[in-house]
Amino acid sequence: MTAAHVNVDIAALKRRHPLGPVVEAAGVQLRGRGRVRQGLCPFHEETEASFTVYADTQRWYCFGCGLGGDVLDFIQRSDGVDLPEAIRRLENSPERPKKPDPPPPESVVSAPPPVRDTSLLTAAMRCYARQLELCEPAQAYLASRGISVEAAGRLGLGYSSGHGLHSWLADAGFDGRRVLDSGLVSEGRERFRSMIVVPELIGGRVNWLAGRAIHPQARPRFQALPGAKPVLGLSRLPAASPWIVVAEGLFDWLVLAGWGLPAVAALGTQGMDRLASSLQDRPRVFLAFDADEAGGTAANELAGLLGAHRTRLVSLPPGVSDVAELGRRPEGRAVFLDRLRRAAAAR
Repeated sequence: MTAAHVNVDIAALKRRHPLGPVVEAAGVQLRGRGRVRQGLCPFHEETEASFTVYADTQRWYCFGCGLGGDVLDFIQRSDGVDLPEAIRRLENSPERPKKPDPPPPESVVSAPPPVRDTSLLTAAMRCYARQLELCEPAQAYLASRGISVEAAGRLGLGYSSGHGLHSWLADAGFDGRRVLDSGLVSEGRERFRSMIVVPELIGGRVNWLAGRAIHPQARPRFQALPGAKPVLGLSRLPAASPWIVVAEGLFDWLVLAGWGLPAVAALGTQGMDRLASSLQDRPRVFLAFDADEAGGTAANELAGLLGAHRTRLVSLPPGVSDVAELGRRPEGRAVFLDRLRRAAAAR
């Protein structure tokens, strides 16, 4: 690659400057040790650590604002510079201390990937579902976003009041250590308090959870269990569905699924290569990303990975920023289906 007319080995540059130390040098305090570390996101206001650095992939992702990328993406966004300038700054920064060489392969013991406590998460989701039944403001919030009571039940949604989860799980036989290890508690408080809780189901059991605050002034607006994010809704798709819709955000997916459409959510604009791998067996894919620069870039990247022969870009109506906005409108479903038909007819 070329930056400022100088040939640069980008892969070697990244190896010399690991992501974690670069992030910490920018003033982000990362907590934890090992593969996953977290801190307060430098790109939006928050009081809990949603900004996550993955040592194995050398990538970062914020579960609060949905931004992510590699070390160069971090420098571009934190310093407000373009890619060539980010490369130049990384080249000119002090080289980070090199970690000791790993032991010979025969003596290496690979740590198993993190395993979700699905039994506990499934029990917790029952608590959240019950709390949603008892909370009229949460029900009203869903209704204002176009999610009916029927759709909320069908999608298994819940609400976290911020209290009662510990006793619920204790009554179900789960000890305090398992609750802490699950990620449902952060800094002594329930992670999803005052949030609509959305489960990712695999075989009828909860494997992952995300939440969206119902109060406009709440921060962060979005939360998720630490660790890799799923392709939300993938496990719910009918195996024989001839087409699917890929949207960007959590409520985009809720609206589409609430309308009864076969849909998944990318949960951001990063990781399109992983998303493409998950969709390789789908014959027709409609991409309904947000109507902004990041959404357009991600949609075009995903279309390139999947192939133009089976992807179509869904153009939202003028003035509509995302699918979730259509969910607020009585005619939203009809409008989206019209846009879907236009995309299908495009060549």
